[in-house]
Amino acid sequence: MEIISKLFKIRSLFLCSATMFIALLFSSCEEQIDELWDADGDSQATNPIIGDWYADSIKSYSSCVKTEDSTSNVVDDSYIDNYNLWLLSDGSLQLFFDQSVNLKYECEDYYGTWSNSEGCSDSYYEYYDYTPIEFCNNYYEHNQYNIETTECSQSAAITGTWTSNETNSTVTVKMDSVCVNSFDNPSYITDADACNSLEYGNFKSTIERTFTYSIDNISGNVNLEGSWFNTDSSCFSLYMSLQ
Repeated sequence: MEIISKLFKIRSLFLCSATMFIALLFSSCEEQIDELWDADGDSQATNPIIGDWYADSIKSYSSCVKTEDSTSNVVDDSYIDNYNLWLLSDGSLQLFFDQSVNLKYECEDYYGTWSNSEGCSDSYYEYYDYTPIEFCNNYYEHNQYNIETTECSQSAAITGTWTSNETNSTVTVKMDSVCVNSFDNPSYITDADACNSLEYGNFKSTIERTFTYSIDNISGNVNLEGSWFNTDSSCFSLYMSLQ
């Protein structure tokens, strides 16, 4: 499969284009932060962004430049169904990330002919001509296929730790081992060899990200800025409100 095929799909599976970390956990566009405390403080003071939050918008910026033309919707472009994040008072982190793409619609969007048994054929782009299982497993690198709905999906779970710095208004998360797939998204795969066998897979024993947060003085809403799984640049913004 040619690299250009992956680049072309940046519309549909964007990952900075991904690997935005804090974009990984969000239930029906919901991102929940439970008992967010200052894990570094000896005084056990509560963090100013303590609460249960949902992300009503997650945006990314091409080349990390914040302009209207460079902005994209990560949830839609990456087919994110659920993105749930818990930063717990004991300093632990839990992240759950679900993606689902309808293969029939994808095939027909590019002028292909879909068959539930044969898959996609005669599409505008050759790399879309796959059987259903090949389309789901090989192209999208997901592991769950529904033959009735033609939905191709995957679920990834990540654990780790977090700390906050109120002086700098930052939250730093350190994730345990993560398989970053060819689209720079976290993968259901947990084995290093299986991950690295993907076309552009990259198994990471740990990933650390630091996010800057700001609080709207009027609404109390929080804006988190950081990066996905594939870069350390500040390319993502999460606009969160109290649930």
